[in-house]
Amino acid sequence: MDLKAQFGEIVEKLRKQRPVIHHITNYVTAESCADMTLAAGASPVMADEPEEIEEITAGADALLLNLGTLNFNKMIAMEKAVAAAQAKGIPVILDPVGVMTSSMRLAFAVKLLEKGCISIVRGNHSECAALLENKTGGCGIDNIGGTEEGDALKTAQEAAKKYNCVFAVTGEIDNISNGHQAVVLNNGHPLLQDITGSGCMASTLCACCAAVTKDMLAAAALGIVIMGQGAELAANFLEKKDGPGMFKVRLLDCVYHVTTKWNVINLNPERKN
Repeated sequence: MDLKAQFGEIVEKLRKQRPVIHHITNYVTAESCADMTLAAGASPVMADEPEEIEEITAGADALLLNLGTLNFNKMIAMEKAVAAAQAKGIPVILDPVGVMTSSMRLAFAVKLLEKGCISIVRGNHSECAALLENKTGGCGIDNIGGTEEGDALKTAQEAAKKYNCVFAVTGEIDNISNGHQAVVLNNGHPLLQDITGSGCMASTLCACCAAVTKDMLAAAALGIVIMGQGAELAANFLEKKDGPGMFKVRLLDCVYHVTTKWNVINLNPERKN
């Protein structure tokens, strides 16, 4: 089955089934991720108290772990949630925010990956390269420039093979791989770099799609496509007086329209062996 057909089926299931997405997430972007989940047609729940985490996760259809504001209690909660997700057989999506800047974050992310419990990793090239090389380096959570063309695709493929899961390396060009196949996408808008939480929201969309399909490569690719298409539509609606603030508001509206009017969007993605 080609990706375009799969995408249509996943979007239809997403809007019809309204899956529950459990976020253990970053307090900086929690509201944005909850709003994005709703815009896509899913239902968000945000809980990080270790005492209730297993019960909450057991009632969800996908689990999203975001390391943006990591602390000791969250690490305990995440490990408990992962165990509950594995017991139920639901996908786990990891957003390794800033792992290249912190030994604690990197070690924890690698620990999760080495357990074989992660279905999809969605991060920028610097984050995913740090996971691949198990090496820190950098002074912030944003993507570090200076990479050669093709490096991100190579990182996605090698990291996916190393950890036996899907890696979605996002940036100006998005590269998604399961280690055997790859999808390369060129959509989105530069204004995504000027708002807080664009990466976190992209991870949320990947989780929404993963909740209703067994194909994690298709889920990750579709999540990124929805984000990119939403961004392009949002930018088209802006007036000269508008900036990043209005763009972010429009982004939620446009993701809603992308998923509710999927049949009018002309996309022709291809898997590459």
